[in-house]
Amino acid sequence: MSAELYILSLFAVTAAMVVCAVLYFRSRRQLLQARVDLQAAATRCNFLTTEVALLRRQLADIKLTSLKSQINPHFVFNCLNGIHSAVITGENARAKEYISGFARLLRMVLMLSGRNLISLREEMEMLDYYLRLERLRTNDAFDYTLYTDPAISPQDTLVPGMLIQPFLENAIWHGLMTKEEGNRHVSVRWKHLGDNLLHCEVEDNGIGRNLAALRCNVDLKAGAPHQSKGMEICLERIELYKNTFNSKCNIEIEDLTDASNAPEGTRVSITFEVSAAMQEALTA
Repeated sequence: MSAELYILSLFAVTAAMVVCAVLYFRSRRQLLQARVDLQAAATRCNFLTTEVALLRRQLADIKLTSLKSQINPHFVFNCLNGIHSAVITGENARAKEYISGFARLLRMVLMLSGRNLISLREEMEMLDYYLRLERLRTNDAFDYTLYTDPAISPQDTLVPGMLIQPFLENAIWHGLMTKEEGNRHVSVRWKHLGDNLLHCEVEDNGIGRNLAALRCNVDLKAGAPHQSKGMEICLERIELYKNTFNSKCNIEIEDLTDASNAPEGTRVSITFEVSAAMQEALTA
């Protein structure tokens, strides 16, 4: 091989090695840049995902507060009707007692209206005030009991505020007050099922849903039973809790019967989970 051919070959090999080295380092730089870009994109994606999740929860919080506030005017209107009735009929002592009880309850409702989660103690206190007013409004036409599982700490346990009251109202006015014979009773029982899971039962010994619907002139065959606005709002709140926080929230309504299969009342069972994520989002 001549010296010239050797030099050309050496130059070609060197040039090839240089080109390969340049391509290698360029590809390596591009790969590193791609990794950096991918990591940055992943970071942005995670940030955006977190932001979207936060916005969704904030929106859910706003909507839950809005739904909860829709219950209050209806509830207040019914209480004012009771006061008006007592004044019109000249029952001054009863009207005074009603106004005093209503003022205490309204103060508590207003204080807690901006919170979606309240302590079970506060919820039970509001329900007790409410049931006292309804007994006063109906001239003590029914009795009630409130029970909390000893395994539950009412002060430390958080529950959705004003979630139970519409079911109580429905039990009183569509179950108990349309009952013509026998005693009338409604109960609220709270049980602890573990893993942040609570179970609440609202049970009455009224006339049952079917007869109550018939008395409301509802065509059951059309599949349109009577349902109060307050209950509709509560069902919507339950769906929001389930969908937004992936929490266990469920409601079942059971018609109670005696040994002869005659209507003996209604039981509403509400099971819900107040998860750590829900507490963080709704109490922040």
